[in-house]
Amino acid sequence: MIKNTGYKSLFVLLFLLISNFIYAQISVEYFGGAGRVSGSCALLSANDSSVIIDCGSFYDEGNLPSDNSVIDKKLINADAMVLTHAHNDHSGRILQLISEGFKGNIYCTDATKKIIFEMYDDGWNYDYVKKKYFWSKSKREKIQLRESREPLTLHWHSACKNAVRNKEESKSEVSLMQLKDKYGINFKVCKSCLSKDLENLQSRFISVEYKDNMDITDKINFSLYNAGHISGSASVVFYVYDENKIKTVAFSGDLGSGYSKITPDKDIIPKVDYVFVETTYGGAKKNVSNADYQKFQETISNALKNDKIVWIPSLSLHRTQKILFEIKQAQLNGLISYDVPVYSLSPSSNGITERYEKEASFPSRDRWFKDEVYQTGSFLPENYITKRPKEFPCPCIIISASGMMDQGVSRSLISTLLPLENVEVCLVSYVGPKTPAGKLKKGAKVIRVGKNSVKVLAKVNVFDIFSDHPDIDELMKWLSKQNSETKIYLVHGEKSTLENALNLYKKNGFVNTKIAVKGINVLN
Repeated sequence: MIKNTGYKSLFVLLFLLISNFIYAQISVEYFGGAGRVSGSCALLSANDSSVIIDCGSFYDEGNLPSDNSVIDKKLINADAMVLTHAHNDHSGRILQLISEGFKGNIYCTDATKKIIFEMYDDGWNYDYVKKKYFWSKSKREKIQLRESREPLTLHWHSACKNAVRNKEESKSEVSLMQLKDKYGINFKVCKSCLSKDLENLQSRFISVEYKDNMDITDKINFSLYNAGHISGSASVVFYVYDENKIKTVAFSGDLGSGYSKITPDKDIIPKVDYVFVETTYGGAKKNVSNADYQKFQETISNALKNDKIVWIPSLSLHRTQKILFEIKQAQLNGLISYDVPVYSLSPSSNGITERYEKEASFPSRDRWFKDEVYQTGSFLPENYITKRPKEFPCPCIIISASGMMDQGVSRSLISTLLPLENVEVCLVSYVGPKTPAGKLKKGAKVIRVGKNSVKVLAKVNVFDIFSDHPDIDELMKWLSKQNSETKIYLVHGEKSTLENALNLYKKNGFVNTKIAVKGINVLN
């Protein structure tokens, strides 16, 4: 009896040790967004299952690598993905991931699904999607001969084969960027082929309502909470089950600033065991208030009264729509004449604006906006124009993507607008320090665009009120249900910001705070 009891006790002890060890192997591996801002992508692994949280694109952050061409096999083999929101630095490599072989479903809010398919419909983020493409050889040779920037259309569905004369095709699956490097010309994807792909892809994106509980496996489920960052943005709380134990792991996604005029404020998440928190501006208190919206309206009003061009480089998604809404408010307040043309020149921005307009007119069950937006019924100011004129009149307002001025229409306008003294630039987005907008923010008098140097004579204004990220005070509010036992990992921030935030978190009683590392963070 004594021996049997001893063996039983030993067995129970070993079982507990083993089960605790197995349980301790819940891990979160970061592939981007740890120790930096861009490329947000994490892999939660537990119980032989794994879930991706976001799969974003990298952008230039100084000495940090920004290669978007490689997808890790661990991500390709994951069971599912939870997407926090549609911004490029969180969603930009999803199509590439799928083209590399990812088979899982992608869970997000219905607003995020609608927004991201609006962007996909514009051919967004196909640069690294590998397919066996074909195209017109004669058109390719003409473009090369003329050294034209005109893009050549790529096809991949058999239905287009008869429509392409003198066909040329890739011998294996390649990306647009590989073809661009090979031929030295620009490419775009066929709208018909893209439409067929997106139709098949719709069923892979599963809409989830805030605070509903969704199973991924029999031992991992999650709930989404409104993050208040942009329309449809979410924080995620995972519930990981092991025997009779439950561990909770939260990911903030990007959180709202608390000052948005159009997006409802963020939910406070429940008490969790572990939480990964974005730290874009989390290392300090921001000196902003709602009065800054009035300052923005007055700055534009004064510039326009002096017959100036107001140029607002802006993110396509959500920021452009916030700016349009603020211009509309300025018109209603009598600060901007209804006769002043408002040019919105980026097709990607304008497609999203159309989607926002539909929501403002016909609210979804999960309402995207604050009541004020639905009461106004529109984001569009009077004299809203989406076609670029041959010459910009004075005065006028120009809105273009990207906000960092390193891509798209914004980049193309640098040499036209920055050398003019009758131009006022309004920076309204987060800007990478090495981007043209980042350099302008620091007071640069010359901006490099390719091989050319552009002298800056335009006046530059900076408005932080449009930021969709929280400062340290707002983050403490979001963490108000956590305590000193909660293990906090800081992500999505520049090195100095992360270090400052670490000190502030500990001063606020969160003693189990650390900066997440790229690679595996074991949760125990």
